[in-house]
Amino acid sequence: MSQPLIAAHRGASEFLPEHSLAAYRQAIVEGADGFEFDLRLTADGHLVLHHDRTVKRTSDGRGAIADMTLAQLRELNFAARHPDCRSDPEAARIPTIEDVLGLVADSGRDIRLYIEAKHPSKFGPRLEMRLWETLRRWPGLQATVMSFSRAALKTWRRLDNTTPLVWIFEYPFRRPPEGVQALSSKVDHVESTPTFFERAHEQGYEAYVWTVNDAETAQRLAEAGADVLFTDRPAAIRKALTDSPR
Repeated sequence: MSQPLIAAHRGASEFLPEHSLAAYRQAIVEGADGFEFDLRLTADGHLVLHHDRTVKRTSDGRGAIADMTLAQLRELNFAARHPDCRSDPEAARIPTIEDVLGLVADSGRDIRLYIEAKHPSKFGPRLEMRLWETLRRWPGLQATVMSFSRAALKTWRRLDNTTPLVWIFEYPFRRPPEGVQALSSKVDHVESTPTFFERAHEQGYEAYVWTVNDAETAQRLAEAGADVLFTDRPAAIRKALTDSPR
């Protein structure tokens, strides 16, 4: 039985600011197979890596990503809650998607990209359009597009019929959207649904799980048939799977 791929959830973010270039650079050091990140669109049309709708939790500022320009966001420190690295530009500055794609291209490694389009967004399908336009300028990278939003996945499939799509959900799901290749859910739901992996694989889907940060859980999920594990601790989870007696 093959081991699941290990994807860095918002980077190797256990001790570094989530979604920072520093966290993704550390993920490379830790041997992650892939990067997971969330995308939002700024007021002036830039795609930036950020999970929340606002910057309150992650920075020393306030405001919604969608209402701020990239220049305004770059005035904030996104390592404000990480005293050890708040003066490091790669930890403190919010990255654009181009920043991360450049890091991957320069790494010399075959790193998979698991890109979540965050919705709801006041920009609607413009987010998917900008992502599609951006990825076309970076041929050769292994990109997978993910979303909770059925509408976003439908929009993407109209733009592109080759990029793998992942539907993310947290609760018992209805019929998955057409055109998706994988299903992704959180640890709690997966572990409370014993048939999750069996049903997904029988229906032709891969099965991804987030966020897996302890060794025992990683080993159980790998044994059950997970295809990708999203984790804040790529090196630790890799070691847990390598050391597993199975």
